[in-house]
Amino acid sequence: MHPFPETDLSPWRDNWLEQSWRRSEQAGLAQQQAPEHVRLDQQQLSERQFHAQGLIRVVEQWALPLFNQMLAGSNSRLLLTDQEGVIIGAWGQSRFEQRLTSIALESGVCWQESLKGTNAIGTALADQRVVSVIGDQHFIRQHRFISCSAGPVFGPTGALLGVLDITSEQQVHSEQVRMLIQTMVQQVENALLCQIPNGKFRVDIACDSALFDSGWQGIVIADAGGRILAKNAVATRLLAQAKCAGEQLEALLARPQTGASAMMLPAGELVLNCQPLETSGHEPTPRSRVYSPSCPLHYGDDQIEQAWQQACKLINKDISLLILGETGVGKGEFVKQLHRHSQRHAGPLVAVNCGALPQELIESELFGYAPGAFTGASKQGYHGKVRQADGGILFLDEIADMPLAAQCRLLHVLQEKEVVPIGSNQAQQVDIQIIAATHKNLEQLVAEGLFRQDLYYRLNGLILTLPALRERQDRADLIAAIHRQHRHQAQEICPHLMQLLSTYAWPGNIRELDNVLRVATLLSDHAAQLTLAHLPQHIATPLVQQSQPRTAQASGTGKDLRTTLSDTLLETYRANKGNISKTARMLGISRNTLYRKLRKLGVRST
Repeated sequence: MHPFPETDLSPWRDNWLEQSWRRSEQAGLAQQQAPEHVRLDQQQLSERQFHAQGLIRVVEQWALPLFNQMLAGSNSRLLLTDQEGVIIGAWGQSRFEQRLTSIALESGVCWQESLKGTNAIGTALADQRVVSVIGDQHFIRQHRFISCSAGPVFGPTGALLGVLDITSEQQVHSEQVRMLIQTMVQQVENALLCQIPNGKFRVDIACDSALFDSGWQGIVIADAGGRILAKNAVATRLLAQAKCAGEQLEALLARPQTGASAMMLPAGELVLNCQPLETSGHEPTPRSRVYSPSCPLHYGDDQIEQAWQQACKLINKDISLLILGETGVGKGEFVKQLHRHSQRHAGPLVAVNCGALPQELIESELFGYAPGAFTGASKQGYHGKVRQADGGILFLDEIADMPLAAQCRLLHVLQEKEVVPIGSNQAQQVDIQIIAATHKNLEQLVAEGLFRQDLYYRLNGLILTLPALRERQDRADLIAAIHRQHRHQAQEICPHLMQLLSTYAWPGNIRELDNVLRVATLLSDHAAQLTLAHLPQHIATPLVQQSQPRTAQASGTGKDLRTTLSDTLLETYRANKGNISKTARMLGISRNTLYRKLRKLGVRST
């Protein structure tokens, strides 16, 4: 027998719970040990969200309003997983979200029972029914501060689509939440049923007409010819029919129904309402205008998302893209993600940094050469980057640094879709998509005669500008995400350091931020918090110094300014563990000035 708690014996004697705990043990899990976190990366998560976007929209339309009405203000979250138990949607209290992050109950993490032990999501998947797992019923001890209710969501054909879950703090969870989940699942499944392709008529079935708008009525969907396409579980029970898909409405209901009426069926006297599906009150979800999943390279930045959606509309249309942005903003990563989401994803992505190649070699490197074309040339010849990219994408980074002679050859490739290797008279056909990028002003270079105007107009089919890190709306979330890639265990960034990192100008943009966080986490020696003291001196000093004038501009009064500057001084002093020399260097003041300011603040330094 399992060592179940004795606080409430009745639920622990339920057979389903005992079986779930046994499965958890057979999976090799231990109650006292934190389970493994199987986490998808941002690209994988975005792809799953894209494939499930119809389900997500229905949940937001039908389940989320009920959740907000019943549990607004409580420490609760509404979670949606796909059919494999990977969380693809989450809504609710943000402060409670942070607590759930400690157990990885967040988007992108898989909560199958074999990975996380007995939990509502995993057990609902395993048993394919609505379950509630309250506090100590969780197999893993670390999870017992929460209570969860979850139910599987099935599509019109009976296929499992995912799981809808409400997770709350144990003290606010109740049987009411279980009933709420059942209602939400029913509403979502009904909405999906009404979106079935070729559905023209909807028949609502109930014991009383007052139930027609309850969400618990039986629903049958038929096509224009009256052939039944699908029905919900309530309709199956009420009609007492083992199968009805493919039958005619007339045969099923004994006579055609054109409006509300009553008739005798094997299940007893039922009220029917047949009407065109378009006027059923359950409006079909509009066709999505999203051309791709949300860009995995940001955490809430409108400018990047707009650039991504525009690029995805044209990436498969044989239109050249030109990406602008400062060095280090992530132009290369943006192109990699575009390649993965394009129809050319099976083909190569060939990247060339035009500024890194010697001018005398760039033409042969790009366009290739025939055997023995020049002194030192390979006897086998060389295909060149353009032909290597055949069937895929050629990414020309720092295109502004390409010599004029090479620009002329590139223009020919763009116009004729063919390349002539150096030393050869034979053109080779190529099928490539070209994406170019630069941090320079190409229009100005064209005006100065340093860049061909005709090539510029060939490259700028769509111009996309990626914002600098200092301009991004998601700076704090991006910093936290990059830190998670490099951190040791569950290390967090202290609030003072996060404020400094978020307000810093970052001239090197994301590349610089990534390098700084990687080095800082290595220097932190597995500390629970990453602080200012862990940063290299060359970045810590400008970080602190730049925060002071920004603070001064943001302050409305002299008193506010003095208070904020004093706070900055104290935070820096504490972060350096009282090291006077290091603190003075970071603040850009002398040791004597620092001593004097500390004395005014009542701080005794040693």
